[in-house]
Amino acid sequence: MHHNAVKRIGFLVKKAAMSQEQFENYWLNKHAELCKSVPHVLRYSINLVDRQRFPQLGYDGISEIWFKSEAALAAALASSEGKTLLGDSANFAERGMSVFAREFQIIWN
Repeated sequence: MHHNAVKRIGFLVKKAAMSQEQFENYWLNKHAELCKSVPHVLRYSINLVDRQRFPQLGYDGISEIWFKSEAALAAALASSEGKTLLGDSANFAERGMSVFAREFQIIWN
């Protein structure tokens, strides 16, 4: 990956009214499909967390979305598809936060 590549990592808490199964199904199917249409995305992954095993974490899942640069990330989130994606989070997540990180691939098979 390019040395200046950036990744947006999102930490999400499922909506209280949703079961774990509903949350996972929505995220893995409906929300993930929306992400596929966002421009400039290099990679997208969803990491589901077992809150019973890791209650101290406080999140039900972590997303990772990779871009070539911060400019590409900004353009993606500003696009109509990016705005739709960000707005859709409220349909399955109670709350969330995100950070931008630089990734250094050490072992990448």
